[in-house]
Amino acid sequence: MDKKLRSIDIIKGIGIIMIIITHNRHFIMQDMSVIWFLINFGQMGCQLFFFASGFSLCYAWEHMDPSRPRALRFILRRYLRLAPGFLIFMMVNLALNILLMDILHFPPGFIMNREPRAMLTNALFLHGLFPDYVNNGFPGGWYIGTAFLLYITFPLLYGILRRLHAIHPLCMTAVPALLFVSNLILQYRISGLSGNSLPVGNSTFLYYLFTNQLPCFCLGILLFFRKERTQTPPALSTALFITFTGICVCLYVYPPTPYIFTALPTIAGLAAYWLAAALLRIEQRRPPDSPASRFLADCGRNSYGMYLCHSLVCWYGMKAVTHLLTQNGIAYNDLLLYGLMFPPSVFAVYIMGSRIEKLLTRIDRRLRRI
Repeated sequence: MDKKLRSIDIIKGIGIIMIIITHNRHFIMQDMSVIWFLINFGQMGCQLFFFASGFSLCYAWEHMDPSRPRALRFILRRYLRLAPGFLIFMMVNLALNILLMDILHFPPGFIMNREPRAMLTNALFLHGLFPDYVNNGFPGGWYIGTAFLLYITFPLLYGILRRLHAIHPLCMTAVPALLFVSNLILQYRISGLSGNSLPVGNSTFLYYLFTNQLPCFCLGILLFFRKERTQTPPALSTALFITFTGICVCLYVYPPTPYIFTALPTIAGLAAYWLAAALLRIEQRRPPDSPASRFLADCGRNSYGMYLCHSLVCWYGMKAVTHLLTQNGIAYNDLLLYGLMFPPSVFAVYIMGSRIEKLLTRIDRRLRRI
C-alpha cells in the first residue's frame, strides 16, 4: 500500500469519529440547542469517506490486471469486500429486533424494516435507489447504498478524468462542477415531479441519493491525479480547509433554504480536498507520527469494521443506558451524560471494529482465492 495513503487513513479516522459524535446523541441529546446542531454536523463525516474512497480506489484500479476487462471485476471486488460484514451485521440487527420487539416487547434502538424487498435491496446494496428502503434496513445504512452506487460510477469517472488530465490538469475541474450543476437540476426536477413527496433537504432520500454525493467522490479521484503535482503550500491548503469547513458549518447550522443540502456535500468535499492536500504535502516531508495521528490512522484502517459495529453502541447501547437511568428515576443532564459516554463509546467501537476488520480481512483473502 502506498505510504501516502496514511494521510487518507487519517481523514477516514476523522470521518468515523465524526459519525460516532452524531449517532451517540440519538437517545441522549434531546435539547434542540445550537450544540445539538453542531453535534449533528458530525454526519458530514460521511463526505470524508466518499472523498477518501474516490482517492483510494484509484490505487485499487491501477493494481488490477489491465489485460483483462476491469470494470465488472472491480465492481464485484467492491461488493465482495463489503458484503460479508454488512450481511453479518444486518442479521445481528434482525436478531436484536426480533428479540427486543417480538419476545421482550421492548422498543429497540433501531427499528428495522423487515419487508423481504427491503432486506433484498439492502443485501444487494441497491437500497440507495429506493426511497422506502434507503435508510431503514441497517443503522446508518444509507451510506453503504450510496457508496456502492458511487463505486459503480468509478470506472467511468476515472477514465474521463484520466483523459482530461492528459490534456491539461485544470480540465479535470470541469467534471465535479458539471456533476454539481447536473445534480442540482436533477434534484429540483425529481422533487417537483414527485409532487414534493420526495422533498429536498437534510436526511431525505434526495440528500442520500448518490448523485448528491458524486461531486465529493469525484474530488477524491481528482486529487489522486494531482497528488504529485500540487504545489500548494500546506499553510494555504490548511487555510482553504478551514474556510470551506467554516462555510459548511454555518450553512449547516443556519440553512437559508432546504436546497443548501444539495450543495453541502460538495462544500464538505472541497474541505476534505484541501485537508488531504495539506496532509499529503506534510507527509512528503515528514510522515505524521504523533499519538493522535497514529490513533486516527488506525481508526481509518479499521473504519469499515467500526462503521458496522458502531450501531451496537450508538443505537442499542445508548438506548439501554438512558432507559436504565430513566427506569431508576435518575435525572441526568443531557450534555454531561453525552460527554461522559463519548470516550468509552469510541474506545468500545474501536476495539470491536479492529477485531471485526481482521475477521473481514481473512474472509476477503479467502474470497480472492475462489
